[in-house]
Amino acid sequence: MALTAVQQNLATEMQTCAEEILALKGRIDAIMAMHASEAMTTISDADLQALTPFAHMTVVELTAARNAFAAIQTALGGYVAGEQAYRLMKIVGRVPK
Repeated sequence: MALTAVQQNLATEMQTCAEEILALKGRIDAIMAMHASEAMTTISDADLQALTPFAHMTVVELTAARNAFAAIQTALGGYVAGEQAYRLMKIVGRVPK
């Protein structure tokens, strides 16, 4: 049986989305490593509010965002059998960045 046009489109979109998620996984891994190594836990609300791009943030909000990244990182797992990242990797056409 040949794939219908809709099935082809869906498979293509799943591949594209998997590639994007895996690229984000790499960025999230870097964010998490840098968060730990760059003493992000030592900043204060005043530090954030002194800089225009961050003036709307609080340390609590930044910490909550970091925790969200950690949850996503955990959910994706690694590139080993049984992990979500591995399952996504199996359908992509190139090595994730």
